Amino acid sequence: MAHTYEVISQGQIILSFLTDMGTASRGYAQTGNDIYIIQFNESIKNLDKTFSYARNLTADNNEQQILLDSIHSLIAAKTHYSQGLISARQTGGIDRAKEMILENGGQKINQQYREAISRFTKNEKGLLNARLEKADSQFSFVFYTTIISIALSIMFVLGGLFYFLSDYNRRIVSEQKVIESESRIKKFLDILPLGVFIFGRDGKAYYTNSKSTEILGKDITQIDEVAEIPEVLKTYKAGTDDLYPASELPIARALKGETLTAGDMEIHKGGKRIPLRINATSVLDSEGKIEFAISVFEDITELKRAEQELIIAKQKAEESSILKEAFLANMSHEIRTPMNAIIGFTELLQKSSLEAKEKEYVDIIKSSGENLLHIINDILDISKIEARMMTFESFPLSIKELFYSIKVMLMQKAESKNLSLIFTCDPGVPDILIGDANRLTQIMINLVSNAIKFTEKGSVEVFASVLSENEDACVVQFFVKDTGIGIASDKLKRIFERFEQAEINTSHKYGGTGLGLSIAKQMVDLQGGEMMVKSTINAGTEFTFTLPFQKSKDEPSIVIYSPLKEFDISELSKFNILLAEDSMVNAKLITSLFAQYNIRVDITENGRDAIEKIKAGHYDLVLMDMEMPEMNGYEATIVLRNELQNPIPIIAMTAHAMAGEIEKCLNLGMNDYISKPINAKQLFEKIYNNVKGNRKVPEA
Repeated sequence: MAHTYEVISQGQIILSFLTDMGTASRGYAQTGNDIYIIQFNESIKNLDKTFSYARNLTADNNEQQILLDSIHSLIAAKTHYSQGLISARQTGGIDRAKEMILENGGQKINQQYREAISRFTKNEKGLLNARLEKADSQFSFVFYTTIISIALSIMFVLGGLFYFLSDYNRRIVSEQKVIESESRIKKFLDILPLGVFIFGRDGKAYYTNSKSTEILGKDITQIDEVAEIPEVLKTYKAGTDDLYPASELPIARALKGETLTAGDMEIHKGGKRIPLRINATSVLDSEGKIEFAISVFEDITELKRAEQELIIAKQKAEESSILKEAFLANMSHEIRTPMNAIIGFTELLQKSSLEAKEKEYVDIIKSSGENLLHIINDILDISKIEARMMTFESFPLSIKELFYSIKVMLMQKAESKNLSLIFTCDPGVPDILIGDANRLTQIMINLVSNAIKFTEKGSVEVFASVLSENEDACVVQFFVKDTGIGIASDKLKRIFERFEQAEINTSHKYGGTGLGLSIAKQMVDLQGGEMMVKSTINAGTEFTFTLPFQKSKDEPSIVIYSPLKEFDISELSKFNILLAEDSMVNAKLITSLFAQYNIRVDITENGRDAIEKIKAGHYDLVLMDMEMPEMNGYEATIVLRNELQNPIPIIAMTAHAMAGEIEKCLNLGMNDYISKPINAKQLFEKIYNNVKGNRKVPEA
């Protein structure tokens, strides 16, 4: 049973070697370097060994063997495709190899073997839980069946005794038969794999079988009364150092009339604590009075060991999932940080004098960087949902102002396609609600970005209204409607599935991973809402979802600064700005942006040093990164606002690409918020707003 974790690990190793095989074949196709042929052959050898080991591990499970047969077929298909790609390079050169790659024949195989391995892993996890349940049910069945059998046997003996002893004329014959009967029953009890002992109504030991003596290490018949059991046998309550109270022993309770009693205990034997599971029941005479009490018990050392092994295996599987989640989270943060610099410096290049071809290259770099960030966020969210680690916060939020933030973020995309982007919030929606602004923003951005992507002309409209409410809570209904290409009716049922898109060529034409809608729907479901879609080909699509919110009894002031239509950036050169940022690359990006306008900026690498610089010098504004060593941006803000009572304007900078994060920052005392990768125009607007004191409450 403990091999469950090993089975799961082998499934992941198979997936890894398949990926290595594909990488090696594509590497050879693109470069012609023979080193990739060596890697390809090594991957095949490793696959064969790992697959054989996985088959041996699951040899006793027909269902897993069937799944492995399916995986083996897919491995063969992947191998055949990869060998074909290598052959294409060898015989037709790089052009033929690229042509074969563009045909995209390997993608379907990749998806199929990933899904098959996922089913194999999930099935093994299901078997893990089933084994735990089966272990308990089997033990209970054996105990109860044994108790009933023994009770019936004893009743038979007692009935026989009563019958034979009542007939005085046949006393000698009866006694002989009783002796023979008792002898047979004792032989029967002695071959049982369970310990059995019987106490009379007077509390004295009447009988014990050989297994009982073997388990306990003592003959129970040497005990004069039940009350001596805890001391003589050194019985303890399971998991404690307390002697088992004599009155609570199952055999004692059975002698008091309880029909069936059970308990877990441990006995001290041979310098060890031996775990026992014990049951007892009473046997009545012909007048309905208690005649005997029978106790049945078993040494469950092996069962406990097996249970512990199962628990450890389950923990290892869970730890593996947690490690994967931590790895993805760390990688997401580590990738997003340099991507901020890549996109930021690309924007600086876009502003420089470039030839048409160079400008095209720079535009491609920026677009690819933005797409990569989107994919990273999607993968991290899917991982959190799978690991059941997706969390939701409860903070004050304004749907009207959240709409404004999203509109600002996406307006440029809409305008680039000459689309109308309209956000409307019904007056009946409360100004302030309690919910997770981050997740709501993420859901909305997924849906609205999708609508813009698949709409070539017309508009994208977003609307919110109250579906139902009471004194403490309300359910808000959101609509995202476009005039785009639409979705065929036979595709609607699968549109929320992972990696699913309406048509096969959708990802080639429009891009995307097919994860956005799946993530959005699962986030709605996890918050107790519901998402639906209706669509007409070439007429448009409408997504509708609901979310429950608590009403805010105290309405805090949530202020968002509107961008200025026109302002003179050079005025910012009059002010001293402190940048708290531990990434030197990101710090270089900010200083490069500021150098264009002669804006003065000092740099510090953590929140603690930032506080000391603010105390020692004069600064007009702080750009505060949220994730820094020693003291992060959240902690530094709390010290500045609560301990030092310092009102210096603080603009939060964070890798969390959610506009709803602003509510959390404002609640801590920050004045504004900007997400990474940083938009230079928006950064200058926010600095100007804060140092010049131009605060405006926006309209949606």
